[in-house]
Amino acid sequence: MHPKYPNVFSPIKLGPVELPNRFYSSPHAVPMNILGKPTDDFIHYNVARTRGGCGLLILSMAAHGRVRSVWPNIGPLEHVAAFRALTDAVHEAGGRIFGEPWYFWGLPGQWGPLSPPAPALGPSVGQFRFHDKGWATREMSVEDIRRMLDTFRQATVNLLEAGFDGIMLHAAHGAVLEQFLSPYFNRRSDDYGGSLGNRMRLLIEALEAVCEAAAGRMAVGMRLNCDELLAGGYGTREAYEILKRVCDAGLIDYVDLDVAIEPDQFWLGMPPVFVEPHVYRPYAEAVRKAAGKVPVLCVLGRLTSIADGEAAIASGVCDVVGAARALIAEPNLVKNAFEGNEARSRTCIACNWCLHSMLDDGAQTCTINPVSYRERLWDPEKLVPAPQRAKVTVVGGGPGGLEAARVAALRGHDVTLIEARGTVGGALALWASLPGRGFFTKSIEWWERELDRLGVSIRAGTTATADGILAEKPDAVILATGALHSTSGHSNFRDIPIPGHERDFVCRPEDVLLGTASPAGRVVVLDGEGYNAGVGVAEVLARRGAEVEYLTAAFSPVSPRVRGAEETRFIMQRLRAANVKISPTTYIREIGDHAVTVFDVYSEEERVITDVDAVVLATSRMPVNDLEKELQDKVAQLFTIGDAAAPRMWAAATYEGHLFARLIGEPGAPQSTTGLYYGEFDMEALPIPADTART
Repeated sequence: MHPKYPNVFSPIKLGPVELPNRFYSSPHAVPMNILGKPTDDFIHYNVARTRGGCGLLILSMAAHGRVRSVWPNIGPLEHVAAFRALTDAVHEAGGRIFGEPWYFWGLPGQWGPLSPPAPALGPSVGQFRFHDKGWATREMSVEDIRRMLDTFRQATVNLLEAGFDGIMLHAAHGAVLEQFLSPYFNRRSDDYGGSLGNRMRLLIEALEAVCEAAAGRMAVGMRLNCDELLAGGYGTREAYEILKRVCDAGLIDYVDLDVAIEPDQFWLGMPPVFVEPHVYRPYAEAVRKAAGKVPVLCVLGRLTSIADGEAAIASGVCDVVGAARALIAEPNLVKNAFEGNEARSRTCIACNWCLHSMLDDGAQTCTINPVSYRERLWDPEKLVPAPQRAKVTVVGGGPGGLEAARVAALRGHDVTLIEARGTVGGALALWASLPGRGFFTKSIEWWERELDRLGVSIRAGTTATADGILAEKPDAVILATGALHSTSGHSNFRDIPIPGHERDFVCRPEDVLLGTASPAGRVVVLDGEGYNAGVGVAEVLARRGAEVEYLTAAFSPVSPRVRGAEETRFIMQRLRAANVKISPTTYIREIGDHAVTVFDVYSEEERVITDVDAVVLATSRMPVNDLEKELQDKVAQLFTIGDAAAPRMWAAATYEGHLFARLIGEPGAPQSTTGLYYGEFDMEALPIPADTART
C-alpha cells in the first residue's frame, strides 16, 4: 500500500483487464496521425505517458473509415498494423490501452480528396455550428443505423486484431450515441425516438454488437454525459436511468462519467483557467450510484494533481481518475507522485494552447512543456551532456529564458540567468496578475524550483549590458528579453503611430500592471491584439472604479486564438459584470486634449469621446532586442528567442528556449537564430539520443 496515495496506487479490474493503478490518460485529440494511421511520433507520445506511470491509456479515435483527420481511425483494415505497433509498444512499457471509437457530425469525412464534406449524420435534421461554420445533419435512415452498428462491430474486431485491451463507446461530447439518447437532438417518431427506451435503442444495440465481437477478450465500457445542460436535453435523472439500465443488462465492464457537448460546451470539455477545478464532480456524484458494482471512471474536470485524484476516489466519486492536459504538461505526473517527487512535476495551468494550437497552422505543443508531442526526438530520458561544456548567459527570466536556462543546465553547461525585474516570470508574471489568471504562477514556481535544483545562478534586479555580458566571457548567449506594447499605438490594424500618443495621460498595459500608471476616471482602452492584455486591463481598471470604454477594430473583444482556448464566455462575463462599455469595429483616429476621436472601421463614421482622463494602448508588441546588435559577432553562439525575435504566442518562447539551448556546445551547430533559420541543420533531432549517440 502506497503511504500517501493508497487508492490511486492500488490495482483494479475492468472486466478481464487488470490495471496496475487507478490513473488513466483520458481520450483527447493528438494530431500525429497521417490519414488516420498512427505515426511513430504518436507511439512515442503514448509510451511516454505509460513510462510516466499511467495505468491506462484511452485513445479517442474515429470509427468510420471515411473520416480523414488528425484523429486516429480504427475503421479501415489497412490501419490495423499501425495500431498493433502502438499497442505493442505500450504493452512493452507495462501499460494497458483502450480505444474509444466514435462518429461525430462535425467530422463526417469527404467524398474524396479536396471534395466538399460528405453529409453529416444524426438522429434528426439539426442545425449546428463548428469552428464558426454552419452545419446541418441528415436524419439517419434505418439503413444508416444498421451500417453504423456494423461500423462499431468492425471497430471492435479491428481493435482486437490490433491488440487493444478494451473498448469504450462514446455517448458524450455530441457523438452520435449521445444525440440519439438526447430529447434535444433526437426528434424521431420511429423505434429510435420518443420514449427513453426508444432513444436508448441505438446505444443498447451498439453495446450488444461490441460485446459479441469482443467475446470476453476485451473490457467493454462507455462514456456517458451526466447532464447535457441544455433546455430540452436530458439531465442527471435521465442519465442515472440510462446508466442503470445498461448496467443491469450486464453490457459494460466500466463507465466513464463526463459532462460536455462539443463544440458549444467545449469550455466544459476542456475547462480553461477561469473554471473552478473539478467542475464535473457534482454531476458524477448524482449519477454514479446507478453503476452499482460497475467501476466508474471520471476526469473530474481540471484535475491537476494526484492528491486530487486520491481524494476523489476516497470519497466515492469514482473508482478510477484521469486527465489529459495534466499528462500533456507532465507525462511523469503519476510516476513522480509514486516516487515522492511531486515537486518535479509541472502543473497544467489550463491555458489551453494544446487545444487551440491545432487551429493555429499546426503549431501543436504544450505551452509549459515543449517536449510534449516531440518525445521521439526530444526524449528527456535520452538527453545527453553536451560534447563541449560551455559558459552560458541567458538574458531575460520569462518562460523562454527560464526554459533555455533549464535545458542548458541539464546538458551540463555553466548557466547564469539575468533578469531586470526583481523576480523572474517576465511577461507571464504580468499576465498572471490579470483577473482570473493567478494559476499561471504555478509554471513560474516550477521553473524556479528546477533552476535551483540544477544550480543555475539567477541575478534578478539586474539590467544586462553588452559590456557586462562580454566581461564574463560567455561561450553562448540567449537573449529572451521579450517585447513591450507599442508606445505609439502601432497595431496589426494600422501599423502607424496614433496622433496624440505622446500625451501624458496615455499609457500601456505594462504601465498599469507594474504600477507606474494608475488610470482613473473616464478611461479608453484600445485593444489592437485581442489577447489577454487589453481585456484584462479593462477589467482591472473598471473594478477599481474607472468608467471604461473598450475599443476594438474587430467584431469581438477576443481573437480567434482566445476563442480557440474556450475563454470567450468568461472574458465577456467578466467585462459585463465590471460594466465595461464594449465598442466593436471602432478604432482611435486621434488623441486630443482629453478627447479621443474614434471611427467605425467600416463606415468611417466618427465620434468624439470627451472628458477622457486616460488612454491605454494595448496595441502591437514591439521586440526588446537592442543587445542583439551590440553582441553580434562577439560571442561564439548568440540566439535571440521568443518575443525578442518576433512577438508571437507564449508557446513560441518556451519552444525556442528549449530548442536553442540544445544547440549550445554541439559541433557544427549554427551560431545564431538566423543561421538556424536559413541553414540545413537538423534542429529537431539534437542532441542525438543516447541509444544512437556518437562514440
